[in-house]
Amino acid sequence: FGLAAHTFQHSSVAPRSGFGWTKARAPARMQARGARRVEERSADNAYSRSARHKATSHIRLLVQPGAHRLRVRAWCSAIDVKQRLRDACGVPVGFIRLFHGPRELPNLARMIDLLPSSSRNSSSSSSSRSRVVSLTMRAQNPSDFATGCYLQAWGGQAEDAEMPVPLTKLLSKCQQGLAMGFAPQLAWDGTGGTYVLRDASRAPLAAFKPRDEEAFAPNNPRGLPGKLGQPGIHGSIASGEAHVREVLAHRLDHGHFASVPLTLQAEAVHPAFYVHSHVALSRYGAKVGSLQLWVPHDDVAANRGAATFPTREATPR
Repeated sequence: FGLAAHTFQHSSVAPRSGFGWTKARAPARMQARGARRVEERSADNAYSRSARHKATSHIRLLVQPGAHRLRVRAWCSAIDVKQRLRDACGVPVGFIRLFHGPRELPNLARMIDLLPSSSRNSSSSSSSRSRVVSLTMRAQNPSDFATGCYLQAWGGQAEDAEMPVPLTKLLSKCQQGLAMGFAPQLAWDGTGGTYVLRDASRAPLAAFKPRDEEAFAPNNPRGLPGKLGQPGIHGSIASGEAHVREVLAHRLDHGHFASVPLTLQAEAVHPAFYVHSHVALSRYGAKVGSLQLWVPHDDVAANRGAATFPTREATPR
């Protein structure tokens, strides 16, 4: 009995001791696992892990004019950049327009979407050097468009002091004609909208061709409406891109070898323009297109076959 009692006593103590150890240590293990779960699911912890790869978490911006250099998080938006520029330049956020190449950035555009796909997730040194985005800032008072008569170079060209003098003069004379009340006139020929702008003496000065009035574009005035980006008259040229090709043709015409008229990309507002859909217009309701120097002529090439043009006349000497 004494042995049995001793055994019972030993067995009765051991479970209490074991139970007490289990009761004391189990919550600690559970708390550790819970802490790890919270840590893994924490946004701060996720950011701290991603911040180890600095190349993938930040983007460097070069904003012209002024050579403003900003370092921003990859997921920041254009409105965040505008707020940084407001502090640096003193320009109200509502007056700042940002352009990436020929494209104006909406406020919700993310900076990481402006990078090439190959450098968005890479952390290599070569990729980090390529994670630099060049932007163009333009201070624009929204009330400039309230007059209903507006013409200016598109994008950062308006702030570019190096814009060729002939283009600057062409733009200035067109603005003068509009200010004198000479409304743009829709030309009779062509498959898209071509508007003749006149100078102070009422003489034809330039032709403005909005992208949204090209053939198979939303605001085509010739009964050929469509969507921007769909195949145009020529299957390899999407609607809305013909005006860009005209601008590029002028820039590539070195030494005026091909006699391409002066051409620049511009935006304009005027009641004379045909508007059926506002979707294709710019942020302020302006039309974007090519502004080309007017060339006196008897007919358009589209009305004649290629055999009509002698080789000696089609090839510049």
